[in-house]
Amino acid sequence: MAILKNEFITFYNDEVKYYGNSEVREKKKKLKDDFKSKFPTNFKEKYDEEIKVSEIRFIDQGSYSINTTINHGDTAFDIDVATIIDLDINKYEDALEIKKIVRDSLKNTNREPKIKEPCVTVKYTKAGEEKYHIDFPVYANNGGELYLARGKESDDGDDIKWEIADPEGLNEYFKKDNLQVEGLDLDDEEKDKRKQKRRIIRYIKWWKAEKYGTSRRDHQIPPSIALTILVCENFISAKVDDEYNDLKSLYDTVKNITEKVFEKTSDEYEEETIILKECNLPKKPGSDCFFKIRNSYSYIKTFYSRWTTFEENLRKAVEENDERAAGEILVKVFGDKFPLPEVDEVNSEDSFAK
Repeated sequence: MAILKNEFITFYNDEVKYYGNSEVREKKKKLKDDFKSKFPTNFKEKYDEEIKVSEIRFIDQGSYSINTTINHGDTAFDIDVATIIDLDINKYEDALEIKKIVRDSLKNTNREPKIKEPCVTVKYTKAGEEKYHIDFPVYANNGGELYLARGKESDDGDDIKWEIADPEGLNEYFKKDNLQVEGLDLDDEEKDKRKQKRRIIRYIKWWKAEKYGTSRRDHQIPPSIALTILVCENFISAKVDDEYNDLKSLYDTVKNITEKVFEKTSDEYEEETIILKECNLPKKPGSDCFFKIRNSYSYIKTFYSRWTTFEENLRKAVEENDERAAGEILVKVFGDKFPLPEVDEVNSEDSFAK
């Protein structure tokens, strides 16, 4: 059985883990400051009503807030900043109009924010390539309940709406229930399991970046929030020789997810169909995170094929006795940034086989 302990440590620390940087923090702060200074004025111009700065607040969301962002250089990463505004959604029922004011409040001569279906996004590029983007999902605080502004400019009718949501509850689910280590009364074993769970999430997101990095259709790509929820719900911690082993944990977790999320059926003509089961948000509104990928059966088949190949390669690596050979299998999974162990030249020839 392959262990690859040192290789996984090196891969995680040197390649996978995102450590944050001052540029992103500065950009995020500047956007928030600009928003607070412009939104009340823009809102008053539109509705002739006052919005105070004290009625606006921000919370971090997504991978950045739960410390599962990856440092994959070939794909842009995102920062989610939930923008919460005290609003009566019955009075300001047009969610898209509010998002337009948010967009204009984030705009300047160097920035051109875009309205996407779940948020307003600001992209940052270098040498013509997107490096990262900062998303502002817009929430109305309506009497203590939060509602997400959904819809983009090409939408109409039911696609533009306020949808009940619980971003703070979702943060708590990921942090306190699954991934947070500091500040909670946890024993050392539970802390180590949570650290391993966070690593497993990042490895799977790295796999996704490798396999879907060139995809041109967002609907084709399994969303990171779905993969994160699936790990939280199906994580299997693993030790080898009483030490935490990420290869075994990754394989066991991926295999467990396969069994829980995919199902194969066949009709009377023995034609096989792949069923992708729902992955629901654990908090309001409890919607299915895979709803976009269901737009095309070919997307589901591609996801199934890539995911089961992922599982099969992990199985081969776990069962491989030669560490070098196991590492070469994992290069197929993670790309050439996964470090290979040295070739063991000792006993490369069986001296008894004469």
